[in-house]
Amino acid sequence: MIDIEASEDDDHIDASPGAKWWRRHLRRRRRIALWTTIALAATALGIGAQWAYPRLQCGLGDLQIRMIDRECIGVTDGSFVFQPQFTEVQENIKAENDWAAAQAEAEDLPLVRIALLTTLTTTDDSAMSADKIQSALEGAYVALHRANHTRELGDPQPYIQLYLANEGARQTHWEVAVDQIEDLLDDEVPLVAVIGQGVSSDATVAAAERLSDLGVPMVTGVTTADGIDHAHIDGLVRTAPSNTDFAVALRRHLDARGDLDSAILVYDSTTQDRYTTTLRTAYETELGTYLDGADQPFPGRSIETGGPEVFDPIVRNICAAEADTVLFAGREPDLRVFLEALSIRACREEQPLAILFGVTGTDLQHDTETLDHIRDGNLEVRYAAGSDPGWASGAVPAPEGFAAFHEHFRTLVSRDAAALSDGYAVTYHDALATAIGAVRITNQGEAEAPPREDVREHLLLLNSEQVVRGATGTLSFSSDRSGNPGGKWVPVVPLPYPDDPTELAGQSTYVTPTA
Repeated sequence: MIDIEASEDDDHIDASPGAKWWRRHLRRRRRIALWTTIALAATALGIGAQWAYPRLQCGLGDLQIRMIDRECIGVTDGSFVFQPQFTEVQENIKAENDWAAAQAEAEDLPLVRIALLTTLTTTDDSAMSADKIQSALEGAYVALHRANHTRELGDPQPYIQLYLANEGARQTHWEVAVDQIEDLLDDEVPLVAVIGQGVSSDATVAAAERLSDLGVPMVTGVTTADGIDHAHIDGLVRTAPSNTDFAVALRRHLDARGDLDSAILVYDSTTQDRYTTTLRTAYETELGTYLDGADQPFPGRSIETGGPEVFDPIVRNICAAEADTVLFAGREPDLRVFLEALSIRACREEQPLAILFGVTGTDLQHDTETLDHIRDGNLEVRYAAGSDPGWASGAVPAPEGFAAFHEHFRTLVSRDAAALSDGYAVTYHDALATAIGAVRITNQGEAEAPPREDVREHLLLLNSEQVVRGATGTLSFSSDRSGNPGGKWVPVVPLPYPDDPTELAGQSTYVTPTA
């Protein structure tokens, strides 16, 4: 058996940072060389690559990527494409990474890496769909390109590379991804920040705590659960609204309307899901005066446990209570099933019903089956969100920084306004822009790359004169809001989005406080 790990002699002499980097560098070079040899030998002998080693099952393009439980897991510079749907955007990221490296060398300027850690492979019940992941990558690519080619995201140095870290469709392999991120921290081109964690789960918290212990600054992606913030995890901020922000936006919406006053809470009873449990708590805290009637729990993953029939007792109770509003605290797959169940409820003709929920972004705007259920069920559906589809179409006013983002997005990715409707592109753009902002106010023209620990200390200095002019607001971060974004726009969005912009007239958008 070939030993691909470092020998004991690698680690017995010098513990200095420079020596640590050389040992890690040599170990990685040694592993790559040996596995390339194995791959060539296997090919020459006619032995299938799948037999040779799990890494080879994911191809030879990037030997940091390995097959685990039928998923390609690990960190890449973009050269390994996780799904065919991502080919174009990953090729663009790889090309931008190569360009940044060449420019940094030609101009003798520092170069740093930032990792996007999230679920980059999918299953039928993944928390993030392939479309949402593609949108996230596209938004991050736009921020990467802006950072390297303009002064719009601060001083044009250091140059930035974006690496992609896949933790698996259900985050079960986050440790592998984080191990590889750790290997890159003290590389010749150091990794100085991590962005993009996209699921409000225990796995996200565990990965964040490990990265925090390593001194890595983090800017999450679409995680919204209360408690996943700087107050609970040192060095972590986020650009998405919190669940409390969603609840405040919905309360302001109800207060302004005055025609809805009797709400029932329908919630996922899965206690391990931080998104649903903290959204329920936020509803109870911010919207308690509207709650009237017994809460209605349901088991998560309703598609697996019986489909619309799971919600039949709840639908009957809603009709009996004669409620005019439902506050829904559940995942999007369950919401789809719930809306289907409501579309055939016995009281639908005489009892119109409003459904309110909070989510960073959703692709339900293009789900024709769900839109049919809303129409057939005499339902009004609105959600507090991290962005508004009307910003791209001009139907409603947008944050100050959206126009600049949109111009670059139209040039680099797509001119179709629908490409921004799920909210993931703007959120991940702002996550990377925030991390880059912290890097560049740390560096301030220095010839060397900033240490990650210094970047972390500057996250909460992104305020006052150092705000982030993001696509979703002029964002500021401080300890007063525990690293949750101030200046973040949190619109309440109708589903489906109306074709006639006049239907949206008079709506006001909640903007989170800066302190």
